[in-house]
Amino acid sequence: MPEPADGLHMHWMTREDVFNKTVSYSQNYEDILLARAFPGPEGFYLDVGANHPVFHSVTKLFYDRGWRGINVEPSPVVHRHLCEDRPRDVNLNVGLADRDGVLTFHESLTYHGWSTFRPDLAEHYRGIGVPMAERPVPVTTLAEVCERHVDRTIDFLKIDAEGFEREVLLGADFRRWRPRVILIENAWPAAWEGLIEAIDYRLAIFDGINRFYVRAEDEALLPAFATTINVLDNFVPYEYLRLLREQPGRAEAGGPRTIDGLRNDARRAVRRLRAAARGLASRGRGREAG
Repeated sequence: MPEPADGLHMHWMTREDVFNKTVSYSQNYEDILLARAFPGPEGFYLDVGANHPVFHSVTKLFYDRGWRGINVEPSPVVHRHLCEDRPRDVNLNVGLADRDGVLTFHESLTYHGWSTFRPDLAEHYRGIGVPMAERPVPVTTLAEVCERHVDRTIDFLKIDAEGFEREVLLGADFRRWRPRVILIENAWPAAWEGLIEAIDYRLAIFDGINRFYVRAEDEALLPAFATTINVLDNFVPYEYLRLLREQPGRAEAGGPRTIDGLRNDARRAVRRLRAAARGLASRGRGREAG
């Protein structure tokens, strides 16, 4: 950049700046909040409704740091991606419920994060034009998954079950396995929040999409969630890096102005996703009220 005539300097972000920051892969930067509480290179997660191993993943940042864990994903297509990308993890192609059995899974490959075991939610999606395929899927309980695969303390448990959160929690045994932190998507919370409070967990923060809880034994972790994500967390969304990598020549030729443009493109994409999430949450509250 040429020297400004009046000596005023703008410290625009450069490509080097972007690639030297912590990368957030998750939709609402949940991984950055969790990284405050768990900054170390080793740990163990349990991801219920894991979805894609990179796109909107809450655990990708931790896997890259050396963690391992369990990914539960009922979609066979998404599960294959997990198996390919996460060889160090246990990847289970099942659903979770309050008992063992087989349930109808309503799957969307267009918006795979909207796949659900709830027929009423699937019917709503069909009503707005989202294709939903039905398939029988075996389900088990969270307690059974822990019995078979958990060999150490669970640092965090993430539950994103598209309206099936209560059933997942009812299938857990929190007397034996007590994750240090639990984050749950804020869908129909009136149906399940009492279950969390009854097992002695403290609400740490609501980030607009998820509720984060800390077990009573780990109250020292609460300050890590005391403030919302901000510039001091020194991170960059994966969407920015992806756009830069797809258009390296354009970014280098355009300099900081092009990077700002890419940043704005990514922000617009994130805003669209958040608007969709708010719409779902609003519909959930409407269902509760009804």
